[in-house]
Amino acid sequence: GGRLRVVRLRAEDARGPCWARYLAQLLWDGEELYLQLDSHMRFVPHWDRHMRRQLAECLRSSPKPVLCGYGRGYPLGVPYDWVPPSDLTGCLNCAGFFDKNNVLHIRYRSLKADWDAPQPSFFWSAHFSFSSSEMLQAVPYDPQLPMLFYGEEILMTVRLFSHGWDLFAPSRGLVFHLWERDYRRVYMSDMRELYADLSRSSRRRMHALLGSGPAPFFEEGIEAWPLPGDSAPRRHSAGTDPFGLGTARPLCAYEAVAEVSFARRWLGPGALRGGGPGEDVFIAPEDG
Repeated sequence: GGRLRVVRLRAEDARGPCWARYLAQLLWDGEELYLQLDSHMRFVPHWDRHMRRQLAECLRSSPKPVLCGYGRGYPLGVPYDWVPPSDLTGCLNCAGFFDKNNVLHIRYRSLKADWDAPQPSFFWSAHFSFSSSEMLQAVPYDPQLPMLFYGEEILMTVRLFSHGWDLFAPSRGLVFHLWERDYRRVYMSDMRELYADLSRSSRRRMHALLGSGPAPFFEEGIEAWPLPGDSAPRRHSAGTDPFGLGTARPLCAYEAVAEVSFARRWLGPGALRGGGPGEDVFIAPEDG
């Protein structure tokens, strides 16, 4: 009868954020709304009211909105009762760069001023995402991506788009994040060999879905993975992938609107400003 449901794992059983969030989504019990967050977060006062109101505003533009974005950073050591300054503007997720594994990294750029209403966004954030719970039913986390870290967000971006969901950046900053990692242990460092082995196969699946790499050498049948709301594992129909791209909009449509080419490792100016109307809305200019 409690309001908290928890999955407990030993540290050595960690398999990265995609696996952890897949397990967390299985705890869904019919709640109306779905809020996904990172740890190490701070919130503005009355954050829940602001999120609900802004999501309602997004519904005027899309039947399937997701309010999402990175939060500005706060420094290590701030007290738990710290209240974020009211004069800090929001930010917009933008394309960053392709790394040595051909994975597109997402970054945020701070805005000169808040918007009057949430704005369309090209890039999803795993560390703050707020939507109807229909999202986790339609586009559940993929349990077949163990140890994947870089690539998690851009793959979910495209999956959401292909299933007909639209992303919106908050009109003002709602969350703040401790971006520093040097002071704490992370699974990538604790399990280097396992991380290197499993993340390689996960990136192969990611690239196949994004059209930036070949399909896996051999296709295994989709296991009877349970989905959010299931009481037991289900058998998935042959030839279907509940964790793949949708059919509402094709990959090429996302690449066109976001000014991205995964196969060519190309980013247009619209991607670098995250769909923002121009460089003049950002505090700092694009530097490369």
